[in-house]
Amino acid sequence: YFKEVYAILSSKFKLGRVRILLKEPRTTLSWHRDPERRLHIAIKTNFGARMFIEHTGYHIPADGNIYLTDNTKYHTAINGGEEDRIHLVATVLNTK
Repeated sequence: YFKEVYAILSSKFKLGRVRILLKEPRTTLSWHRDPERRLHIAIKTNFGARMFIEHTGYHIPADGNIYLTDNTKYHTAINGGEEDRIHLVATVLNTK
C-alpha cells in the first residue's frame, strides 16, 4: 500500500525523504523551521493532536486527504491527546 501511495505522491510532487512519524501522547516538538514544505497524510490521530504554523493551529484529520504544510515557517507539533498520532510525511523539494 505504501508503494502505491508513494507512486501517487511522486507523480504530483518531487519528493525527498518519505517516512512514518509517531508522536506519542502528551509530547511536543521544539519550535523550529525546516528548509522545505511537507506533505502530511494522517494515519491515526486524535482531537488533541495539533500542528501550529506561526500563529495558527491545525488539526490534520485521518480522512485520507493529503495536507501540504509550509514548514519553512516556524512551527511545532503537539499531541495533547491520549492516543498516538501517526502521519506519513514527505518532504516536497518542489512541485512538478
